[in-house]
Amino acid sequence: AVLIISLWPVSYRIVAPGYNDEVGDFIWLDEPYESRGSFHTTSVIVLNRTSLLQKIVGDWEWKVDLSEQPDFFQEIDIDDLTISGYLSKDDSLNNSLVVGILESGYQIDYRIEHMVYLTYSFLEEDTIELGDVLLDINGNTDYTEEVNNVVCGESAMFHVLRDGEELYFQIEKKKRQDGSCLFGLSIRPFTEIIDSEIDYKLIDTNTGGGSGGLMQALYVYDRLTETDLTGGKKIAGTGTIDVNGNVGPIGGIEQKIITSVMNGMDVFFVPHLIDDP
Repeated sequence: AVLIISLWPVSYRIVAPGYNDEVGDFIWLDEPYESRGSFHTTSVIVLNRTSLLQKIVGDWEWKVDLSEQPDFFQEIDIDDLTISGYLSKDDSLNNSLVVGILESGYQIDYRIEHMVYLTYSFLEEDTIELGDVLLDINGNTDYTEEVNNVVCGESAMFHVLRDGEELYFQIEKKKRQDGSCLFGLSIRPFTEIIDSEIDYKLIDTNTGGGSGGLMQALYVYDRLTETDLTGGKKIAGTGTIDVNGNVGPIGGIEQKIITSVMNGMDVFFVPHLIDDP
């Protein structure tokens, strides 16, 4: 019976307290100013495929969040979410460096590309892959406009860059059961750093996702200026960030706060979202 409930899959998702990483351990800057305190990113552990036993434990454990698995999970490869998370983290690190270095008065050159972060099961096989950089659709570099121009049931020519090679794929815009019409891929901006006045080094960690952007940018700015933002405290927090310094939404806030408390943080920053009128 124990073996059965340990292996029996159920359509639930668990979000649990995760990791507390000091930013200085994975972003190295050349000759920074000293800081009395420290900045930390917080992350969660996510189980997208749970067993019946894990669901039972999740129902009982107050520290975790248990929810039904989103419907779109049926149309993606769950392993692709891990890859997508690492792409988001790379983008977050680059955005943090751009914001922190520019705000500190130094120069950094970058470009923004449009990258494929996720593909769905109804996308044609052997075509577009995760990590492909979108160059244009039907020759139009405004991909959002061109996607809207393509009628449901028709195809469009996607021009992408993969490992330095330009490729072309004819993709059909397909009608879904819910009435939507989609190509079967998710595209988001990705920041690529070209050159920087400040020497830096990024060290790999075992976490993914883009929610560490705010704390990473604060760390970079703090270490490149004479102002000590920490006041000697351990400061944790969460929030995405773009190259313009805009802080965006995140998930798993309760579990991230619990993670922060468990690791003895003094302050925890949470992005404040304002609804459009």
